[in-house]
Amino acid sequence: MRKGFRASVLLTSGWMVATALSSPAFAQGAQPAQPMQNADSAESNVGLADIVVTAQKRSQNVQDTPLTITAVSGDALVKAGIQQVGELNRIDPALQISAGAGVLTTFIRGVGNPVTTAGNEASVPVYIDDVYFIRAAAPFFNLSSVERVEVLKGPQGTLFGRNASGGVISVYTRDPSTGEFSGEMSAGYANYDTVDLKGYINIPLTDRLAANYSVSYHNQGKGWGRNKQLVDPFDTSKGFLPGGDDYWKDKSLSMRGKILAELTDTTTVKLIGYYQNSTSEIGFNVRPLPGSIGGTPDGAHNGFANVCGLHPCPSQVLPTLGFYDVSLPLTRPAGSKANRGPQYDKSEGYGFSGRIDQELGFADLVSITAYRKNDEVFFANGNTSPYAWAFYDLNIVDKQFSQELQLKSKPSSAIQWIVGAFYLNADGGFGPTLITGPAVNGFGLASIGLFGQQKVKSYAGFGQTTIPIGDRTHVTAGLRYTKDKVIGQGCTQITLLPDTALPCTDDTVTVPDTSPTFKKLTWKGAIDHEVAQDVMIYGSLSRGFKAGTFNTLPLDSPALRPEVVDAYEIGLKSEMFDRRVRFNLALFWNDIDSPQVTGQRNGLVALKNAGSARTKGVEFDAAFAPTQGLTLRLAGSYLDAKFRDFPDAPSYCPSPKIDAATCATLSPTPPIAPGNINAIFVNGNGNTLPMASKWKFSGSVSYEAEVASMGKATFDLTANYSSKFPWDADNLWYERAHFLLNSSVSLSPESLENVSLRFWMKNITNRKVNLGYYAQASGSAFGSAPAAPRTYGLEASFRW
Repeated sequence: MRKGFRASVLLTSGWMVATALSSPAFAQGAQPAQPMQNADSAESNVGLADIVVTAQKRSQNVQDTPLTITAVSGDALVKAGIQQVGELNRIDPALQISAGAGVLTTFIRGVGNPVTTAGNEASVPVYIDDVYFIRAAAPFFNLSSVERVEVLKGPQGTLFGRNASGGVISVYTRDPSTGEFSGEMSAGYANYDTVDLKGYINIPLTDRLAANYSVSYHNQGKGWGRNKQLVDPFDTSKGFLPGGDDYWKDKSLSMRGKILAELTDTTTVKLIGYYQNSTSEIGFNVRPLPGSIGGTPDGAHNGFANVCGLHPCPSQVLPTLGFYDVSLPLTRPAGSKANRGPQYDKSEGYGFSGRIDQELGFADLVSITAYRKNDEVFFANGNTSPYAWAFYDLNIVDKQFSQELQLKSKPSSAIQWIVGAFYLNADGGFGPTLITGPAVNGFGLASIGLFGQQKVKSYAGFGQTTIPIGDRTHVTAGLRYTKDKVIGQGCTQITLLPDTALPCTDDTVTVPDTSPTFKKLTWKGAIDHEVAQDVMIYGSLSRGFKAGTFNTLPLDSPALRPEVVDAYEIGLKSEMFDRRVRFNLALFWNDIDSPQVTGQRNGLVALKNAGSARTKGVEFDAAFAPTQGLTLRLAGSYLDAKFRDFPDAPSYCPSPKIDAATCATLSPTPPIAPGNINAIFVNGNGNTLPMASKWKFSGSVSYEAEVASMGKATFDLTANYSSKFPWDADNLWYERAHFLLNSSVSLSPESLENVSLRFWMKNITNRKVNLGYYAQASGSAFGSAPAAPRTYGLEASFRW
């Protein structure tokens, strides 16, 4: 009753506003959409450029699309200094992005999932060239050779479907052109001994065949901080030794190639291949969260053996580290695949996709086929201390095959429609997570291997249509039916000292159903009305869901229920003053049933469903082009995101909210050692959802001008503000409010029009910000990872 009443109020209110503002004098058509240009630059005749998106699987002016979208061109991304999907939250206030265990964790309007385990998919999926990536491993999302990025807000349960309960991020890379042979190269050098090399080449082969190729290389040779070692490992009060090895470094190589073939006047084929190889220490929660207490190992809190000749017994508090410093072992035990001591992630992957566009007499047919495989090993220390005590080698399984078919109306059709089918076959998990070191050797074991994987077969059929009602009103309706078959497989393999492996013990014998089937009908309904030329209002109702999933680290519990989001939105899209001003506004409400949340236990992961939650808020986006070459932009959001029903939220003690005496009555384990925590459950009703900032703003200034005797100069300044937000469902630890400022200055000399020089600086005020968080209910309590300090560099580019 409550949901139906709210839907009626929202849509009725929107329709009443539309009716009140409508008059025959305003009945003029919108300007025809042009190919997408820089969303943040002014046209030569002063005015904001049209932005064409494909959020509804067809080319459409973003101002005519009845949903909230942030669309940014590749040129605008370069000017803003955005090189990875993980940096998009700097320009879109609705986005909150962090990183953990090599994976991006993305939230939109408070809806999201802190994905850390392989096999667990995000609530905000990422697509590259219309291909869904089941695991958002950061190395795949290098934003070189990008044409545009579209961020779709709210559930996209009809056209995108799978796991789009919070929204969608779609990345589109450049297509080959049969026009001219062209390309560009750039080389950059930045502080922390950072080298960036990029190249792009477009090769027209015939008047119907073309290819392109892009490559990007990044190597940060020096770390932001130091790996500190103790003066005396048995007396931590003596502090750390000076110096230490560099930490927080990374390097990566990514390549992408495309072939575009117009086989006939009605048939086009596009083939894409890509590869990435990366090694990174960035984004891993390996040092105590600033403000918390770290401690030396204590086996009583994680089931491991104490080795008192290796670490102090009883446990001691670790000295406080500098914000960018860590304290990790210098070596790893025999049997580990790691080639160095500290914690890091090594990843190598590739993929292929093929798209066929076939024009039929009455419609257009699209086929998208894709395969992707990634080999990844995450080398983790069992705690945030320098003791070579317990080590985790997480061998991650990540591969998928997908097939999508679309049959859609001609662009000129008065009634726009699309029907389609989608199939996904994916494997994800750990094979295995290998635990080694003195912590297990003390029990006479060489290693413990935790195997946990889930196999997913997903089938879906969908359809959506947009019907005009009169000259200025459109009604959109869509349905999607999804059937997921999820199979969980898990076992534990013990290897005795010196090297005797026992049979793998089945962990799933206690799981009631290791092959559940989840079925879900999702839908969308929307109405939009053109109040005046370039002024549209709309209202929408939609449902999205995140599929049921197993916890794969380890797989010893039933699958989680699907997360279902019912969303209600009304909005305004407008352009005014001869298209010098663009102002968009949206009000939204999301009801979330069975939200999926993450907790930790003994260094491993525990997933569970909360009962329900809701998010509500308002967003705006404004752009202004007052004079030629100058563009101003301001966007903001207010978000109120709360758990309604979560009486058993995972938490830990002692903590800022629960003292040691109270913990003694809640924790069944032995007394808590200094710097360690125990897992408990608390009442989370009314708590703020993880990573949900109440206030967020972003703004930018871009100015381009011809400078006498010098050439063309471009100045860009971007700023963003985020109020504090909780890292977890228990609301124990908050990331404090922060303001970040980035800038760049580019010059294209008059005598060398194909050459440009660009100086950039990020985090100008050197603000200390945490990038990730992990509560480890054993080891050294609350871990975190820092975001980059102030960075700056110079880049030279050449185009032909």
